[in-house]
Amino acid sequence: MVQVVALVFAGAFLLFGGIVLSRASELGDRRETIGELASAGDERVEPGGEATISGPAHVLEPASPTRTGPDRNGDDSAALWAWRVRRKENTGNGSRWRTAEAELAVGDFAVDHSWDRVRVDATTLATDADDDPFDSPDLFLGDPETESYLGDLGPVNRFLERTGLASEDGVVSDLEFTVSVGGETTMPDKYQATVVRDGDELVVRGELTETADGYVLRGTEETPLVIANGSLEDQRERVSSEVRLRRAAGGVLVGLGLLVAILGVI
Repeated sequence: MVQVVALVFAGAFLLFGGIVLSRASELGDRRETIGELASAGDERVEPGGEATISGPAHVLEPASPTRTGPDRNGDDSAALWAWRVRRKENTGNGSRWRTAEAELAVGDFAVDHSWDRVRVDATTLATDADDDPFDSPDLFLGDPETESYLGDLGPVNRFLERTGLASEDGVVSDLEFTVSVGGETTMPDKYQATVVRDGDELVVRGELTETADGYVLRGTEETPLVIANGSLEDQRERVSSEVRLRRAAGGVLVGLGLLVAILGVI
């Protein structure tokens, strides 16, 4: 009986360790993509295959998000508008922030790359309420630029939020010092967004074609459209840190699983 219990625990450790290591591998691929985008130069592009362009966005028709948050102020020139609503929910081991709603609204825009103006067909990237654009494998937006609570914070939670202790990456992010009932908490939802406006720098990779109206960059099955903005070096360092952490945690779990299995059969 003891051997069976030990093998069950060993299997659980190995399973969770494998999941963590698999996620680390996915993040490793994301880090490589960020590195490739960061190394893109200003060479003149040629149609007929994969191309990576970089330069300021030029909005032709602004994006129209279904939700703009409580602090909107003059963002009518948005090329891309990525937003999500985060909700704090109780779990069996405390509470955590989850994405309740999300969207990537795309406009009609081009990128001024060197001497070329390249229109970007980003319609294939548009998301609905089930997809978080900040977790998309084809978008590299970094952390949301803006954040607004959709309600009032209690005094203790307000203090923890202002000090950064209760933010999503904070030391006590899984704690809430207010009354909660079932799966609901009294922490208000928060709206987070990143808006790419006219003139903001973008890096875009896709398949480049030439039309009667000029160059167009779009995604295909062989070459998905990839868009990045913000500091790619900061994003790469952040992902690298997470890869190292997950590899270490996954290795520990696998090691524990093997150790428990060995002890169980001795």
